[in-house]
Amino acid sequence: MTGKDRSPLRLEGVGIDGICAFVPANAVANDDRIARTTGIAQRRIASPGTTPVNLCVQAATRVLADTGARPDEFGAVIFVSFTQRDRMPCGAAQAQARLDLPPNVIAFDVSLACSGWGYGLYLAGLLVRETGRKVLLLDGDVQSAFLDPDDSTTSPLLADGGTATIISPRDDDAPPWRFAFAADGVKGDALRLQDGDHIRMDGFGVFRFVATDVVREVRTFMERVDADLPGSADAFVAHQANVYMVHQLAKSLGFDERRTPISCDTLGNLASASVPTTIAAKSVHGRVLFSGFGGGLSTAVGLIDISPSCRLSLVHNR
Repeated sequence: MTGKDRSPLRLEGVGIDGICAFVPANAVANDDRIARTTGIAQRRIASPGTTPVNLCVQAATRVLADTGARPDEFGAVIFVSFTQRDRMPCGAAQAQARLDLPPNVIAFDVSLACSGWGYGLYLAGLLVRETGRKVLLLDGDVQSAFLDPDDSTTSPLLADGGTATIISPRDDDAPPWRFAFAADGVKGDALRLQDGDHIRMDGFGVFRFVATDVVREVRTFMERVDADLPGSADAFVAHQANVYMVHQLAKSLGFDERRTPISCDTLGNLASASVPTTIAAKSVHGRVLFSGFGGGLSTAVGLIDISPSCRLSLVHNR
């Protein structure tokens, strides 16, 4: 990526109370060839008519119960999705009403794909610092509604799911969170969704982007926050493009498979929800390096703390 270099962004005084990932019960198995070449044996597909807000609200209902958070404690709700069909009211406002959050909360949507949770987490942290109140970050997509069944390179990988993350103020001595973001729209045609069309992906173009741009972005980020690779992180959570790509990225950065949790093998590629879903599904705690990358083409890199008290859960509907 090009452009003037900038120092990583810094956030202090914030923490994550809980993350819940909600995925449909319907598991669609891939054939042996796809499973062998990508590592994705099956993916979760929502029922027709299900919206990303539906999935995220169910995740939010669970994480509110898990953490004991009250609706009146929230100052904002952010909804990240690129497959929400409704333009008005925005998804965040729909979720605010369904979850009975206060009518004076800040509510807005972020239209991003695979890097979206990182952007949303940073924005949520800023709002926590500014308002002194909890922020609910919702992130989910129903990609199955935009797949071409004849596209054998893309359709067997992409799946559906919704997540909810609660970010709240902290007054302890936890290490600061650090973030870096980048975008290269010149390469955007490698992964696109245009009006009236299906999700289209140039698999080789995306792989080349990950192997070059993403690896460079993560390495540069860690150097600038004065953190070594891989010793400064307990786990590396990458966007779950496919098992092979995640393992290749982790290996390039010096992480072994033991510290690189995988969820896409049984859930599929959940777009930007894949990072929080992996954290929740694999009970990842400690100092976590995450990387979201894809549609844009864009990247989000973060070094955050997930305390042992953070409530993590994965829910399958029935």
